[in-house]
Amino acid sequence: MAESRDQVLIDFQAVTGIEDFDLCTNILTQHDWNLEQAVNSIMGFGPSDAGGGYIPDEIGPSPAEENIDEQTASLNTPGLMEKMGVHLRPSDHGASDMASGPSYSSSPLNFTSRMICFNVEYRDKNINVVLPDTETVGRIKDVLESELGIPRDKQELKGLVKRKRNVDDTTVLKDLHLPKENTLYLLTPQITNPTVNKAHVQEGEGTSQGLEGDREYLLKITFRNDSKYRNFSLKFNCQKTVKDVKQSLQTLTEVPVRQQAWTGWPRTVSDQEKLFACGLNYPSHDLEMSKSESVAEPKKQDVEEMEAETDEDDATCLDSFDDDDLFSQELALPRRVEPLIPDGINNEKTALEHFAKEFANRYGPCHPHFFIGSLDDAIQESLVVKASKRKLLAVYLHHDNSIFSNVFCSQLLCDEAIVNYLSVHVVTWAWDLTSTENTAKFLQVATRHFGSVAASQMRSYSTDQLPSLLLISRSKATNEVIDVIQGHVTLDEMMIRLMHAVEVFQGQRESDINEEKERENRERIKQEQDAAYMESLAADRKKAEAQKVEDDKRREEQQRLIAEQERNFKEKEEAERMKEAISKSIATTVPEEPHEMCTERVTCLRFRVPRGEIIIRRFFVENSLRDLLNFLTSKGFHTEDYKVITTFPRRDISGLDPSSTLEALNLYPQETLILEER
Repeated sequence: MAESRDQVLIDFQAVTGIEDFDLCTNILTQHDWNLEQAVNSIMGFGPSDAGGGYIPDEIGPSPAEENIDEQTASLNTPGLMEKMGVHLRPSDHGASDMASGPSYSSSPLNFTSRMICFNVEYRDKNINVVLPDTETVGRIKDVLESELGIPRDKQELKGLVKRKRNVDDTTVLKDLHLPKENTLYLLTPQITNPTVNKAHVQEGEGTSQGLEGDREYLLKITFRNDSKYRNFSLKFNCQKTVKDVKQSLQTLTEVPVRQQAWTGWPRTVSDQEKLFACGLNYPSHDLEMSKSESVAEPKKQDVEEMEAETDEDDATCLDSFDDDDLFSQELALPRRVEPLIPDGINNEKTALEHFAKEFANRYGPCHPHFFIGSLDDAIQESLVVKASKRKLLAVYLHHDNSIFSNVFCSQLLCDEAIVNYLSVHVVTWAWDLTSTENTAKFLQVATRHFGSVAASQMRSYSTDQLPSLLLISRSKATNEVIDVIQGHVTLDEMMIRLMHAVEVFQGQRESDINEEKERENRERIKQEQDAAYMESLAADRKKAEAQKVEDDKRREEQQRLIAEQERNFKEKEEAERMKEAISKSIATTVPEEPHEMCTERVTCLRFRVPRGEIIIRRFFVENSLRDLLNFLTSKGFHTEDYKVITTFPRRDISGLDPSSTLEALNLYPQETLILEER
């Protein structure tokens, strides 16, 4: 029967072109896997009624002898599938084409429900999501996560309601009374996509090119499930790990990480390796994933639970068991060889290492990653860091004597969805309160970190109130217990409370991030102002020092000039005194000037001196040139300073033989002589 249903499903997808596996399965299930009826039901959708819901049109004849090709031709008639809000596409399109096409609901299609179309705008993309109004808001985010690769918890949808109303992922679309066509806006404030300079990145380069911090890889993943293939195109930051990729595929394909078989990695990689270290081709890399049938042998308890799930009369929910059943189940387990934390271990790191090892021995390798170290170190790692790096702190308190411990650990705390969620959003620290000594140690530490009130409440916990998961946040430099999840909750309730606590924590963290940014901006501005002030102060100091040096030089130069002027003045004054003395001495040797009534031959000489004056002096023609020069010297015109020049012909007579007479020098009967400074 399984093989025939697979064939019917393949034929139905080939005829209709609908690629969504769940949608096709739901339609065929409603028609008891009758291919003809299922195909005709798709053809029968008509326009919406007055109430906004879809009603089937009158179904035309569908003779059994019609072949698949005729059905295909009729279904591909334009407008038939569009009437129910679903666009068909050729069957040879891969699932990776969904990024630009419509998305479909994976829930059972209720033909009395109303189909709602959402046009979701995200940056430069438009994604069409078509869902029945029986779906929830969270389903829209699931579809967007599969289309864009954006984690659900990173999405914020705007435009869903026009008035104030509390809307979360569990809100049913019908309760919002939405119109048929809606436009939504997807915001991802927690995700940044830096642009990579493609001029420096060649196609097919590995991650050794040095741009790891700015890269995003497009992973084209083919999921092979038996003979069916599904394609996913997902973007991952290069800082993500291989485990992040596997967990994303677990969300999309519901194949647990431990059952995933991968091919296409450049080499053997571990789950903790980051993508930039794996040697992937940039900007895109092809991978293939399939479900592996060879998994680790389950524990005895898991085998018992699997056998219980195969019984159609047994319930799988935790609420179906009463306390007596749980107690009986616990008694049926093998005796614990060692406690999670034995007495006498004083080092918290050693105690946590023993806890993690024994916990894995009891409940298997799929369990939360426990922080190895003291509670002080766990708080420093999760809460006392920059706001952008903070994580919620979860403190798991275990008690072996509680009837809920075994079920809580095996079915809730070790559930893969819980483990994955805790690994992404929470730092988990654990302690065993089974022994009185270990309880006293924990309460002492808890009083120091969480206050006496919280420690008193923890001290009052009875064995039936354990195990407990304490969710701890930080506000205004104070650690605060925001929720306590005890061991009697169900899996769904635990997940909802975890998500609510993370949402509250992220809201507080966003506020702290903004305050931290403002504080950093103020510090940066203050540092810039201080740096500018110091730089200006240094420049002024340097300028003042340069001015001082220049002033000193100018002062020294002025002092030197003044000293030189004083020295020159003194020298000149001394020279003048000497010249004056010489002039007075020589004046005694100058012959007297002939009187006017003298009968001897006399020559009249006119001396034009540099100051513009004219000196007239008469000499005997027998007087010598020395007498003439001595006369000029007596008047202050020394021969070493002045030359005596005749007018015509022009000649310097001061250098001639001083014993020559004036008559011999043709200075008779009269002559004009010019005194020039040498």
